[in-house]
Amino acid sequence: MAEPDAEIQRLYETEFSVLVRHAGYIVGSRDIAEELVQEAFIRLMTKPPRDQARVGAWLRTVVNHLALDYVRRAKVEERVTERVSTVEYGPSVEEVTMTEMDRLRIQESLKQLGGRDQKALLLRHSGYSYREIAERLDCPSEQVGVILIRALKKLKRAYLEDTEGGQVRGVEA
Repeated sequence: MAEPDAEIQRLYETEFSVLVRHAGYIVGSRDIAEELVQEAFIRLMTKPPRDQARVGAWLRTVVNHLALDYVRRAKVEERVTERVSTVEYGPSVEEVTMTEMDRLRIQESLKQLGGRDQKALLLRHSGYSYREIAERLDCPSEQVGVILIRALKKLKRAYLEDTEGGQVRGVEA
């Protein structure tokens, strides 16, 4: 038999492209397939098969196993990444607290508005149209926009003025 390095060189020249094509079919990438075939040749040099007459078949088996292992690992990584990316974290305690404090401040600020302004804002926030709000407020529908704008300005002013020393009336921050 020829010298081991010469035999490996001959196998490399004759089998490399066939093995890359086979591995590429499995993994879907020529670059990765080349790396896998190179890994198979490294294994051949470091730990050759017992049956030297069937080295070509041994190489094809090793490349096949490496390619399938690569695909399995890629699928596992994909599932793990998918699970991690779909984990949804709820709002933090701080966000919940701030949202609750804002809600309380808005309620307190609304109480400072007149009845018509409160009703107009609540109806609009509930999804009523200008025409429906006009009917409820017993005013022309052309005035609803003006009423809402003025009510929002009053609410904003009351909201900003409502906090004294970081407290909402009746609620500590």
